[in-house]
Amino acid sequence: MNEDLFAAAEVVGIVAFAVSGGYAAVRAGMDWLGVVVLAVVVAVGGGTLRDLLLGIEPVWWVTAPGLLIVAAVTSLVVIAVASRHPQSKVDSWRIVLYADAVGLASFTVTGASIALAEDVRPWVAVVFGVITGTGGGVIRDVLVRRKPLVLVGEIYALASVAGAALYVVLRQTTVPTGAAALSAGAVVLLIRVGAIHWHWHLPRFSAPHA
Repeated sequence: MNEDLFAAAEVVGIVAFAVSGGYAAVRAGMDWLGVVVLAVVVAVGGGTLRDLLLGIEPVWWVTAPGLLIVAAVTSLVVIAVASRHPQSKVDSWRIVLYADAVGLASFTVTGASIALAEDVRPWVAVVFGVITGTGGGVIRDVLVRRKPLVLVGEIYALASVAGAALYVVLRQTTVPTGAAALSAGAVVLLIRVGAIHWHWHLPRFSAPHA
């Protein structure tokens, strides 16, 4: 992928997931430090999992510490906005969901791109795109004691799979990498936002009553 486009996608993903993690912390009633910590952990979590599994050393944010600063600054903005304009839990959860959708789209593409650069098989690159895209959200949900979106019938991981697969397929053609990345990211975003807006869900089992 074009270096400038890749860098832009990483920044967009960092900001989006930091907003998602920060507002999730606000909803969970955490203190200001908790908001900062959760925002940063969610922002870098998916990429960290990817690098550890691929054996990339050091993990990506060690060599690009500026992105940690971006996540931390974003969390401070979340604190300022949430303190000045308290919102209902419904509204703040929608912020979490839509910010998460943007992060999912950005990191799905960057994750698949990095995996391809490591010369893994195409289908493995798709898997790493999904791990990178969904990892931060899973960490966020676990830390705020929610069932991870990826496990409760949401059209979430499937959106990431679709985008990562499209990106990997387009990279095998003559389509420019920039166009492949933008197309794949758009697919992830459209599917995920559509699922949020129209309440699309996968079939799921009802929990038995005690």
